[in-house]
Amino acid sequence: MKLMYIDESGDTIPLPEKGRKFLVLLGCVVDEVNIRTIEKRFRQIKVRFFKNPDVEIKSNFLRYANPDLAQNSPLKLESREKYDELENKITAFLKSIPVVLFSVVIDKGAYWQKYSSQNPYDIAYAFLLERFQKYLVRSGSLGICVIDPREGQVEKHFIGGQLEEIHRKMRWEETDLWSRCPNIVEKLLFSQSDKTVGIQIADLFYYPIFHLFEYDKKTGEYWRFDEITNLKLFRSSNNKLVGYGLQFFPDRTKKDLRFFS
Repeated sequence: MKLMYIDESGDTIPLPEKGRKFLVLLGCVVDEVNIRTIEKRFRQIKVRFFKNPDVEIKSNFLRYANPDLAQNSPLKLESREKYDELENKITAFLKSIPVVLFSVVIDKGAYWQKYSSQNPYDIAYAFLLERFQKYLVRSGSLGICVIDPREGQVEKHFIGGQLEEIHRKMRWEETDLWSRCPNIVEKLLFSQSDKTVGIQIADLFYYPIFHLFEYDKKTGEYWRFDEITNLKLFRSSNNKLVGYGLQFFPDRTKKDLRFFS
């Protein structure tokens, strides 16, 4: 059994209301035989630095744990040396664990020009589920999806109802909009990130992708992407990333971004 832990970076807030330009949805796929060991190793890191195996480590918390930065973080460390040690431990941990990543990047402005009344989260989830299905067929496995159903940076709101309906339909129905996903079993499972190590790990992997697109960077300009996330993104047999481990939508704005240059 494969478990796909899903989380998002960015938002679905309209651009005129100071929303982010991109929405990134990422699925971190873990084999059931490995999840216990991964969780145990992550808890050991938490105990070493924070004396608490249940503390939540998110990408924003980790970056702003740096005592050189003014931003607040529940993980704030007192010395730069301790922060550097934490960064190194987390980086080594993420690089070593056996996971596979699938990411969907939605250009919200371009999306709403064509689909003005639709939620970009829905299409991002459909793309993600299709890629997970193809991976499950290739590996001869069944899969379960686990997601944090709260969307929003400050005031979280529940988005699970619509996603659960999409999930159910994609498991059983073939349409012009999506391919059926029979290898995905069970309903969409909901769990908050502070209660689920798999979602916390997905969070640590997805921010570098969001950073590259939101700030119009390319490979080689953000070390967290180059040294961590990029190593785990799924690729085709001929090492193709775009369309496999990373789906960008709509296609027509790709030419404007340095990542694709």
